[in-house]
Amino acid sequence: MSEIKEPRLKRPKMSETVDNFIDNIINMKKNLHAVLGDEFHSSIPLLQVYTGHVRDLKQLSKIIVILNEKIQLKEMQHLKRARKKDVLLCPTDYVSHDVKSEDSVQKYLEEHIPELKDAFEFFKITEVPLLAPKLKRQHEEFSKIWSCNFHPNKYLEKLCGNEFFAEDELTSHRLYMGMTFEIARFYLSQMNSSLEMTDIILRDTNATVIVDPSTKSVVAVAFDNRQYHPVQHSAMLAIDNVAKTQNGGAWDTATDVKDVSLRGIEIELLVHLKEKFPNVKFGARTYLTKNALNESKMSVSGSPYLCTGYYVYLMREPCVMCSMGLVHARANRVFYCLKNNRKGALGSKTKLQCVSSLNHHFEVFTDFL
Repeated sequence: MSEIKEPRLKRPKMSETVDNFIDNIINMKKNLHAVLGDEFHSSIPLLQVYTGHVRDLKQLSKIIVILNEKIQLKEMQHLKRARKKDVLLCPTDYVSHDVKSEDSVQKYLEEHIPELKDAFEFFKITEVPLLAPKLKRQHEEFSKIWSCNFHPNKYLEKLCGNEFFAEDELTSHRLYMGMTFEIARFYLSQMNSSLEMTDIILRDTNATVIVDPSTKSVVAVAFDNRQYHPVQHSAMLAIDNVAKTQNGGAWDTATDVKDVSLRGIEIELLVHLKEKFPNVKFGARTYLTKNALNESKMSVSGSPYLCTGYYVYLMREPCVMCSMGLVHARANRVFYCLKNNRKGALGSKTKLQCVSSLNHHFEVFTDFL
């Protein structure tokens, strides 16, 4: 399969105003796409194996039973043992190559499975798919090489398609992404009164909006503060602001908002966003301690814990530190608009969400432009 190239980032026209750009982000009908692991897009990785051509097709079932018992290929469970009259014996590195390969395989069978020493007419080296197919289109491609076992996953098929989000969902996601650019404008305009869209896009800054999808409410927002504190990237501040709505928070960036549920947003910015987005809800669900949950006989899911279940919208692809922060905060989904080619950790330089050894994973979506 040919490698799928990511689309180039659209740059705003010099005449495009900030308002026009944000309106385009919000109102564009193009669906978003998921940022998935390379195994969904890269060419098929192949493994060299020995196959044997059976003499008597009537003996095929018996041969497969014996092979499954004597040479168990646990790492190759996605492959069927036979393809017509050819039977998958083992990877080539199972067999010593001190003599001609065909004689080596015969010798290997005589030593390890003597009951099959006369079962094959000849042997050959065959390349087979190293990994199991995850999608129908992969199964079709893989099966041209060797017969594969495959169990379709409807959710995964939809995730890899072009229409994953329904129209109302897409409208919400684009609205919150538009809000990240509005936040950037709010802060940058304080430094530059004649702000243009290129000032926002080309400047190495970020803005974050965190939403509780269960209540369709903005829980916390943040803008970069790296010029004063090297660790206070937008995403890290946003996570800390979520913690403030849960009677926590590590940084002294408290606001004048007395309502705990609104502590994730500075008061001046909150007033501005409510004016710009009058139909958007703001505020977090009431946080309850474990004792309070026990007293009211509620499950843990009745109270938020950091970003568990939350959606995170970033103007720009986050770096490794911020991405790991979102992993530890248990974010559910992460959306970003602009690629970060120098240090982006969710698609550009690496794909942290695809690292299997991490104890939490979230879905990542982009392609807003």
